[in-house]
Amino acid sequence: MAIPSNGFEVIFTQKLGEIEKQIKVERYVTDEKDLYENKEDLTAEIKENLGVTICFRSSRADAQFFMDGLETLPEPRLLVDPVEGEVYLSPAEEPITLFDHSEKYYPLIPDLYRIMVVIKEQCYYSLIKVLPKQLEVAQWETMKQEVERELKGLAKDLLLKKTGLNTRMEGISQGLLEQFYVINNHFSTVMAAISDLYRKANAQITKEYTFVSKEKSRMIDEKTIRHAAKHPENNHTFKAPISAVTYDLPENRLAKKIIESISKTLTDFIVRVDDLEKSWDNPSGLDKEKTLKELEKLSRVAGKMRGAIQWIKTAPWYSRVGVYQTTSIPHVMNSDPRYRALYQLYRELNKEQFHLQNHQTYSYQWKRSDKLYEIWGYIQFIKCLMGEELSFVPETGWIYSQDAEIKTPDLPANTEIVFSKDNLRVHLVNEAKLPTQSKQTTMKNPLYTRGTHTCPDGRLDVYKDEIFIGTIIFDFKYRPRSAIWNESLILVNKQNEVMRQLVSYSDHIHSPYLFGGGENPIISRISPVQEVWAIYPNRFGHARSYDYPDYKVGLIELTPGQEQGHLVGKIKESIERLIKTSEPLIDMVAKS
Repeated sequence: MAIPSNGFEVIFTQKLGEIEKQIKVERYVTDEKDLYENKEDLTAEIKENLGVTICFRSSRADAQFFMDGLETLPEPRLLVDPVEGEVYLSPAEEPITLFDHSEKYYPLIPDLYRIMVVIKEQCYYSLIKVLPKQLEVAQWETMKQEVERELKGLAKDLLLKKTGLNTRMEGISQGLLEQFYVINNHFSTVMAAISDLYRKANAQITKEYTFVSKEKSRMIDEKTIRHAAKHPENNHTFKAPISAVTYDLPENRLAKKIIESISKTLTDFIVRVDDLEKSWDNPSGLDKEKTLKELEKLSRVAGKMRGAIQWIKTAPWYSRVGVYQTTSIPHVMNSDPRYRALYQLYRELNKEQFHLQNHQTYSYQWKRSDKLYEIWGYIQFIKCLMGEELSFVPETGWIYSQDAEIKTPDLPANTEIVFSKDNLRVHLVNEAKLPTQSKQTTMKNPLYTRGTHTCPDGRLDVYKDEIFIGTIIFDFKYRPRSAIWNESLILVNKQNEVMRQLVSYSDHIHSPYLFGGGENPIISRISPVQEVWAIYPNRFGHARSYDYPDYKVGLIELTPGQEQGHLVGKIKESIERLIKTSEPLIDMVAKS
């Protein structure tokens, strides 16, 4: 049952312009197991991407305030608990900054954040909920889930394609294959965690008792005295306390269980591959040979991973840790990155649904919303190009390359996918910096800019019959339309920075390869940029587009959970216009 605070207060303050709003956390539970069962009663709410401070006050100077994400703050007042190793705040009248718009701070990601206050050796737990600013909560969740699902789906499809496996194949199950994929995907992170745990797993100083001679006994306590009183006949020894180090902690027990589970899964995979190879009566067919070859390769990878996992079992502390038998999850499995890496893998392997606060580098759901929106938007372009209406086929690049790794892919800068259809080829490029001189261009990277804005979020370079015919620039804007393009600012020549950025992309980008290149002076002055699109979410109503042809700028609403057919139409219309525009100009270049 939720209770009010006792002897302390936690107050968040958010700023929107000159307006300040205080949010006081007033309801708590004293058992962490009740935290998420009572989350509706407990949760206070703040919004992402707005400046926020926190003030922790208490009548006791030794009170401690813990919160997920504190460890990322550039705050000199942060302290480290010597037992748990967690970052905390002591009481103070002055607030500290959780987020502002300087480069020192990372925005709070929409989710639930656990709060813990320790006062008089009693723990009080509550939750603060960070709400998305530009989307409804359901839309933000849809975006997060779609990114996870689409990227993992791409990797799984690649795995099946490379091995030639399908769900009907006997000898190795789809589930086991996917478990191998999950371990492989997490392996580098898990091994980094295991390497650190090998050297310095969590430990505690405990009190044990041993019989020592009275002459050598340096420490006695109540238990020593009681034992001596019960055994007056023993005149020569005391049952004296000594300090000992124990590794038999809940988090180490669970870590050991996870390590054993990973090792067993890898062993099962290796055995199944071996059985499949032995039981195949007619492996001479091309598909079967290819499948066996790929499976053998995966089996070798599994063997190397199992060997690395087995190494942790030689750690001095490993054999001194008992069996994990409880169902509750130690708090350390969330707060310590080493244990968290193991627990995240275990959770995914077992498809458990525990709430887990991850650091932003561990999962797509923990990317800041504007970056998550960019990844989601790039995926929408892929789906549009490959969809039934446009029917482009991915040839190479990113997950579609022949040498692509079988793991959930990240989406780094300079990612490029090449699609083709008939005599058309389009390059979908993510966050590639444009050169500032024509001599730095190539036919594959045909653009340079004369402006100061050099890195659009994405672009579509279009080729017809291997001739570059133009490009579509797009930038994802996780903000309201009014903050992207405001026509009233044009009238007074006071365009905001976003407007200047979009206009720079439409005016300053050029290419020596446009329409086949050549020395024609007319062609050299033509911009290859067909349009510049600012793509943004709108939580309300149906998707719309706004065109500003004087500036070659278009605003396109693209919102998670809504129909994206209008984007397909915009891409199709723009490519067709590029083709129509290019035909006479290609002839002109050819004749010059």
